[in-house]
Amino acid sequence: MGLSLAPIFASGMVLQRELPVTIWGTAEPDAVVEVRMQSTTASCVADADGSWHCVLEPLRASDTETLEVVSGESSLTLSDVAVGEVFIAGGQSNMEFWMRYDKEVEDYRPTCANPRIRFYDQPKCSYPGQTDDFDYSKVGIWRKATPEDLDYFSAVGYYFARGLEMVLDIPIGIVGCNYGGTTSAAWMTPEHARAVQPELAAAFDAKLQGLPYEELLAHGRVNAAKNDKGYAVWPAWNEFFLPRTPTMEEIEAFMAAEAEKASGPADVGGLEIGGAQAVDAGESHIHPGMMTPTKEAPGALFTYMVLPIAGFAARGVLWYQGESDDEIDGTQWRHEEALRTVIADWRCAWQRPDLPFLVVQIPGFGEWIGMGPHDYVTIRNCQQKVADTDERVWLCSATDMGDKHDIHPKEKKPIGERLALLAMNHLLGMPIPADAPRCIGAERKGSFVILHFEHAEGGMVIAGAECNALEVLCKGEPVPFKAAARGDDLIVMLEGTPSDPVEVRFAWSNWFRTNLYNGAEIPALPFKVTC
Repeated sequence: MGLSLAPIFASGMVLQRELPVTIWGTAEPDAVVEVRMQSTTASCVADADGSWHCVLEPLRASDTETLEVVSGESSLTLSDVAVGEVFIAGGQSNMEFWMRYDKEVEDYRPTCANPRIRFYDQPKCSYPGQTDDFDYSKVGIWRKATPEDLDYFSAVGYYFARGLEMVLDIPIGIVGCNYGGTTSAAWMTPEHARAVQPELAAAFDAKLQGLPYEELLAHGRVNAAKNDKGYAVWPAWNEFFLPRTPTMEEIEAFMAAEAEKASGPADVGGLEIGGAQAVDAGESHIHPGMMTPTKEAPGALFTYMVLPIAGFAARGVLWYQGESDDEIDGTQWRHEEALRTVIADWRCAWQRPDLPFLVVQIPGFGEWIGMGPHDYVTIRNCQQKVADTDERVWLCSATDMGDKHDIHPKEKKPIGERLALLAMNHLLGMPIPADAPRCIGAERKGSFVILHFEHAEGGMVIAGAECNALEVLCKGEPVPFKAAARGDDLIVMLEGTPSDPVEVRFAWSNWFRTNLYNGAEIPALPFKVTC
């Protein structure tokens, strides 16, 4: 067994500044391994299996360094290693969403070159040996922001990194660990997934139709349409669907053309939406159990994507997931415990009980290709409850960023920049407005309802003639009203003076697009109050 490093450690990487940095790999059993960088040296002894872990003392920010690993007569040298701020970008398709398809990509491509902004995409794997079954040469590597490599960046991750680098003036590294169409059950330990998301686990077992899970894993390579995630080329399916929102007529024409090319059912893998398949064709020649992608297995992505990079030093986690936890109607309330469990399992894996999570609250969505959300209201409320009760979790508002007819909004810049504000304020100690306005109380004065907000720096602002996504109900019936922003408050003027209590709702539905902001142009979070 020769000296080696885990794949994430490579020339061109970014290491976290000002925190202990763990480096690991394999060597001869019982061999002494020494790691050197800057003025720091760490040593350790490989265990009986040859695994070793060395911990470097905190490093200072730097544009380029050399890291050396020595064991006996063997040595490894990594060049162009930057030191700065590192974040893990996790979740499903809206975090995965590539810059290639972002609405503003061509505005940024010509001038994006910046060697300080770097991105590593953890290979999308859900069973052992998957990277040997397909061409993964385009992923699992460190890239710099260049016009050629910009396509491969997570759009949210890129805009986040760009925002941080402009202010901090140091290297920023994003480690993408995401996979489209995945539930929270895939991102926690298998044991926790079956306990916390029993309905999702049972649904996966039912899809196997009696096929032992071990057999599904053993033959996982057969299901190339769903398991080939190396993206040696950009799939036609993504090229058609992700840059824009096609009409049903265009979708039908595309599917017919793909079927004709294949001289049979179109085998394009299916675009994942909320955990379901928008269109799922081909594969009739495969055992029925194989129609279940291995990524749906409880705990699969935690095991084969998270654990291989767990411990890579990072300031925190950017998390954008929840759409797929709406898959089984009536179970959305489980998302609160599920999100807590994902956070706890990742913190345990990193051995960081205080590992911060910046969570994007899922935006409004209506219907797409005949499918729509069951109950995103509950999902969002669960996300809010977690942020309210975990002092190391902060919520990023996206109430103004949804697309009524597409689960993948094409404009990711505001999300990335808002996450950057949260990171700068809460994790880097910069006193800047970062949190979304939130209603913290209401009082009724005759025909007026006064809504009080926290995080209303600069005063509340309605960007338009009316306040979108706001409704007032009395005994379940709509009450006409007008709204105006006044300082830290929103004043709701009711038509008439209802004698019964009224319920005021904001962004309290599946679809909405808000226009209520604070002075930092951060949109207000959903709320529901009675007074």
